[in-house]
Amino acid sequence: MQFGILGALEVRDGNDQLPLRSIKQRSLLAMLLCHRGTVAGSDALVDALWGTDAGEAGAGRLRLQIHRLRQTLGAGVPITHESTGYLMRLPGDAVDAWRFEALVRRGRRALGAKDLAKGSDLLRAGLDNWRGPALSGLHDIPLLRLHATRLEEERLAALADRVDADLRLRRHAGLIGELTVLVREYPLQERFRGQLMIALYATGRQAEALEVYQDGRRILSSELGLEPSPELRRLQLAILSSDPALVVAPASGHGHARRGRCHHRRDRRTNCPVCARRSGTDGHGLAG
Repeated sequence: MQFGILGALEVRDGNDQLPLRSIKQRSLLAMLLCHRGTVAGSDALVDALWGTDAGEAGAGRLRLQIHRLRQTLGAGVPITHESTGYLMRLPGDAVDAWRFEALVRRGRRALGAKDLAKGSDLLRAGLDNWRGPALSGLHDIPLLRLHATRLEEERLAALADRVDADLRLRRHAGLIGELTVLVREYPLQERFRGQLMIALYATGRQAEALEVYQDGRRILSSELGLEPSPELRRLQLAILSSDPALVVAPASGHGHARRGRCHHRRDRRTNCPVCARRSGTDGHGLAG
């Protein structure tokens, strides 16, 4: 049985998708999956599903939902009751987010070993697990919203690492369209902006590369009252001086180990930082 959280929650048994009709059942399953082999505390599950005023009835409601979830999933997916909560035991490849994270780790190891093509391919394979915004439709629960935010940050970092590898492989022309979309969706994410500047410069479009910098500077100034980072300013100067090293250098200047600067707005519902993107997009230039 396979579980998907990199998009709307889904459960597949072979080619069949199992129905999870109740929002409580979907939310409970998602929280168990997000705990990944660790116990999900009963009190935390009750608070998330029914609120802190559920009282003594909350424990009974939780047991009923666990029973229904076990019936839906069948005996092949054990959900065990532990002293403080519930534990769902699954193989390491049973959840798309786990496969994504494993492939990203392998891809970064390949990049560290200077195998750029293999690293790019592994990162792309990891990103291919994404179907849309993580845990879509379940963000009313703070725990799931925070987990979705973390997964999205991991996706963006993996995507930027893959682009860095492709820049070093001189795949500049093929990256311009993808990076243009990413810069439009994430105008405050400087790493994508720098990567687009390099791709444009390397294909002979120096003036456009400099305009991408100026656009970013205007956005930062008007929305946050900030100037571009020292790294992005150095990149602008290198383009102005026609530095030939830019044709092969990653936008971060330090390869896959550097995530680059993302200026954050804050989620008004949680007061958590979120990497800002333009409204009207789902945050997915999923050309992983």
